[in-house]
Amino acid sequence: MKKIYYLNFNIGKTKYVVSYHDGVKKHDDGSNFYDIAIFKNKVKFNKFIGGLLKDGYREKYTMEDF
Repeated sequence: MKKIYYLNFNIGKTKYVVSYHDGVKKHDDGSNFYDIAIFKNKVKFNKFIGGLLKDGYREKYTMEDF
């Protein structure tokens, strides 16, 4: 089970967006289903990322990781 997340910034009026996949959830076509978390507060954003890291998630950096 590969737990991964990636970050996006400044999408519309949203400052921080985290997309994360728990390694289990799939769409009907078999592709990975990513949950999202949206933040406008950097402290809450960093706390959420810390929680993901404690749960064993790792960040995606390149398109090969997708």
